[in-house]
This record gives sequence, structure tokens and C-alpha cells, in this order.
Amino acid sequence: MAIHVSELNIETYRGIKALKLENFASVNIITGDNNCGKTSVLELLRSVSAPSDFSVWKGLIRKNSMNMREGISYYEGFYDLFDIDEDDKYIKYNVGYKNEEHEIIMNAEILEDELLEVEYMKLQGISYAHRRHEQDYLINVKNILLKLYVDGVKASESRVYEGQLRYMFHNTTKRDNIIYISPASHTTSYMYLNAVLNNSDMYEQMLDVLKEYDKDVISINYDNSYAETSGRGVYKILSKSHQKALPLNMYGDGMKKAVLLMSAAIAAKDGVLLIDELKTAIHTSAMDRTFAWVIEMCKKLNVQVFLTSHSKEAIDKLLKCSPQNTSSMAVYTLSKRDDKTVVRRLDGYTAIEVQDNMGLELR
Repeated sequence: MAIHVSELNIETYRGIKALKLENFASVNIITGDNNCGKTSVLELLRSVSAPSDFSVWKGLIRKNSMNMREGISYYEGFYDLFDIDEDDKYIKYNVGYKNEEHEIIMNAEILEDELLEVEYMKLQGISYAHRRHEQDYLINVKNILLKLYVDGVKASESRVYEGQLRYMFHNTTKRDNIIYISPASHTTSYMYLNAVLNNSDMYEQMLDVLKEYDKDVISINYDNSYAETSGRGVYKILSKSHQKALPLNMYGDGMKKAVLLMSAAIAAKDGVLLIDELKTAIHTSAMDRTFAWVIEMCKKLNVQVFLTSHSKEAIDKLLKCSPQNTSSMAVYTLSKRDDKTVVRRLDGYTAIEVQDNMGLELR
């Protein structure tokens, strides 16, 4: 199976300090208590193919760090990428990726500059038509000056202003195939089904697994009749349980999550698949077949997998769902110790042994 990322050594990122993850496997299960940094590890892995591209870092901003009352402010979002307890704001990590090792550093300097009111309005997305006077005033606005360094060389620089709602990037860095699935991704209408609908064998296999969620499922098709009014079509599922095909969004979260996971595994061909909170929405009875299909498809398509979970049941089923691939798995348990994040690594077989026969907790 694939090993595209071999190691990740984080000096500091968000709340993580001095965390070294080595000897990554083809399938990597990251577990531990809440707030120990599981999601943060996946975030950094999202950046490894184009670490100097600020649009990649923009994608790491969490919605719960945004000032939603004022609108989406990129200032707060970028500020929260750094250790809140340190005055010296920087991110630093080393990564082994595609048989190369790189050091990535992002420095942040908090500044205050004068801007013309009309310039600040533009950053906030406010129309000039709302101005009540003709004279431009200078106003003081906080901002973060961001500088990215790769292997000691400055690769890019950008500035984000407090209250800034529009943040445009023009970096055209080519990125490798890294797909991230958040705990709530299945609640959106976005899927990766095009990769499935163009492959009859994979399509039939996926339908067979989906019978765990609807035993009468017949087909999944793309209906573009809505495109003229909504700008895009919808995926519909035809089932013997209903007289006509229903939009995928009308199904339960379990069906949507399964379709998302399986289609993403195919779309991630020759790349990396990141799954945050694997268990979310997947019923226990359907875990074995769903997890096994994803793992085996990733092996077939040269995809390395990283996933997080704090569910003992989900981890156990993942380790055992595809016995021929257990040797290609590893479990990383994160925990906080003093001001550092520490890790315990177990290979797949050892993880099963300590959990089943020794009664030790993997989480």
C-alpha cells in the first residue's frame, strides 16, 4: 500500500508543541482525548503538497474561529492557527513527503497600519454606494503580516486585516491529490461521485455496500435538470422502496457519509485521504463492510489514509475489517504531558493484541 507521507515533526502549531510522528503506515489511525491535537495533525497534512500556497492555509481556518456576527473575518481565522499562549507567533514543522524532507515555517507579525476608509470598505466587502460622505478618512487597522519559509528560503508573503471579509489569493501552485473529509462534510451536497460513475466495476461494488443502508437501492445517477435554476445538478438514488428517484440529500446521514467516504477514496487515487472522525454518522452494523471497502479501494488505488477517531468501537472494527491489510495499519495515540503533546505508536497487530488480550486502552 501507499506511503506518500513518511513522518511529521511539529515544533508548534495551534495547541501542539514538540510532537514527532514517525514511520507512518499506509493506514494511520490517530486517536486520543479531546483537544489533544488530532484534527490539527490532519490540517498540517493538508498543507504538505503546497505549503507555500496561502490558499491552502486559508482552507485550514475553522468556522468556529470566525467572527460570524461581523461576517467571516480572516484575521481571527489566521490568528488562531498560532499558539494563543505565545507572544512570538510562528508555525514550524518538518515533513517527509514523496521521498523528500522539508522544513516549513510561517511567521506572523501583528501590526497596525493606516488605511483610507474606502480601502478598508473594499476589504470588508462593503459597496461604495453606502458611503455617506465624499472625503476619505485614514483609519488605524490591525493586521497580520504572514511570511512563509520553505527550507530556510522565503517562499511567499501576505497580509490580513482585522475585519477583512474578502481575501483573494492568486497563487497557482500545483497541488497533489490530498482530499480532506471533515466530520460534517457529508451534510453538504458535495460528493466525489464523478470518479465512481465513470467506472462500472467500482460503481457496482459501491452499490453493493450501500445495501447496508438501503437494501433496495438500484442506482445512483446525476440529474442536471436543476442546473438552470440552482447552477448545478443533484445526485439521485433510485430504490425499490420509493416510486421515484430521491435526491441523495433526502437520505439519512449514514447513507450520505458512506457515499462520501467511498467516492472520496476513489477520487484520492495516487494521493492522500484524510478523514476526521471516521465514525460520525456510520451505524455500527454497517461499519465492517464500509470500512473494509474504503481500505481495500485505497490499497488498490495507491492512496495513503490518515483518520481520526475517539471511538473504541470504530477503531476496533477498522483494525479488523480487512485482515489482509492489518499489517499495513498503525495506531497513534496522542496525549498532553506538561506543555507538550506525546504519542504512542502501535502497529495494527500489536494494537489488536493490547486491546483484546491485555485490556489496554488504545485511545
